[in-house]
Amino acid sequence: MKCLIIAAGQGIRIQSKGNVKPLLPLLGVPLIERVIRSAMEGGADEFYVITGYKGTGYKGEQVSYFLQQLAKRLKVSITPIQNDDWQKENGISVLKARGIIEESFLLLMADHLFDPAIIRSLQEQPLKEDEVLLAVDTDKNNPLINMEDVTKVRIEEGCILNIDKTINDCNALDTGIFLCTPAIFEALEHACKIYNDTTLSAAIRILAEDNRAKSMQTNGFWIDIDDRNAFKKAEKAFLDSTRGKNNDGPVSYWLNRPISIRLSRFLVNFNITPNQISFFSFVLSVIAAGLFAQGNYWLLALGGIIAQFASIIDGSDGEVARLKYLSSDYGGWFDAVLDRYADAFLLFGLTWHVFGQNFSAWVLGTGFLAIIGSFMLSYTADKYDKLMKSRIQKGIRIGRDVRVFLIFLSAILNQAYLILMVIAVLMNLETIRRIVICRDDR
Repeated sequence: MKCLIIAAGQGIRIQSKGNVKPLLPLLGVPLIERVIRSAMEGGADEFYVITGYKGTGYKGEQVSYFLQQLAKRLKVSITPIQNDDWQKENGISVLKARGIIEESFLLLMADHLFDPAIIRSLQEQPLKEDEVLLAVDTDKNNPLINMEDVTKVRIEEGCILNIDKTINDCNALDTGIFLCTPAIFEALEHACKIYNDTTLSAAIRILAEDNRAKSMQTNGFWIDIDDRNAFKKAEKAFLDSTRGKNNDGPVSYWLNRPISIRLSRFLVNFNITPNQISFFSFVLSVIAAGLFAQGNYWLLALGGIIAQFASIIDGSDGEVARLKYLSSDYGGWFDAVLDRYADAFLLFGLTWHVFGQNFSAWVLGTGFLAIIGSFMLSYTADKYDKLMKSRIQKGIRIGRDVRVFLIFLSAILNQAYLILMVIAVLMNLETIRRIVICRDDR
């Protein structure tokens, strides 16, 4: 599937964020890269990008150079096409691809971010060789959309009757996500000659006259990054999406995640990898364990605070990975390995603290059970997440977030032995519960 992306405009209303709108970073990733990655996830594998704007302090080659480097990183074909008439309407940019794209193609905007599922749904729709299909949003109360600026659409039984920014009887919104045939080029030329109108909307109205402009309703995520307010809404939407992890425990959901998201918003602006964040979290846990072992209450309390902070930071590695498209199987495995080591250090440090005050075999036994319980809880987590969720509709997930929070409480309240016993009992009972629930009755 070929994809044409319009990236020729100046972006005056958002220039305070940067002079080159397609390269404007949203949470550490340029807008044009987010669009291309989403299109790739939706099935596109060959890209043509219409560039244009050349102004003071702006080199026209910046976008082209970035696209060349991006093509190498993503191992995908990306061809820049210069539009020297970039000041004119968006239809002129689309016409620059005539003769280059001669089959059906996706048409996207460099400043419209969206859920890749919208593209997949578009490709599943029947489309004749002389038609154009537009994804429309029928939710006119969509909080991400500026109703004063969005292009409005009137649809009926899947057909577009009218499209413009000023129509009053609209029942849908233009997402800027099209599945086109070469018929769009003829419609653009026709609109230019007959109506002297070179907008995409004019071409769609031409096609609508012959019932060749179709619509597909979608309720998927999309947003037009046209001004600073929209930019902020997009940032919030992407950050909120990282909070939707189904396997978050109660401490992670209510305490860790709200803080780690704020940290991630800061970290994405730097060249820091998720694996580096994971390792930093591990180092903090080792420091906390060392403080536990000193035997002093104030060092114990400080270690508890550092341990809880490490648990919070541990959520940022995955968030940064998702926000910057850096997720990998190795990264997830590396984080899990460091978590197991961190757990062992923390619980051993806590055991050492208690044993230093009470030379008892019971202390060592309790510490041993706490460490074993935490390891077994982590070991059974895979079965718990995949199988147990299908068998338990309600309940609290007891995982690492709860365990570290209990360690934090033990340090602050100076009740290390009591909490160590609680962890030993709770972790092992939870492991047994998982084994029972996930057992095979055959």
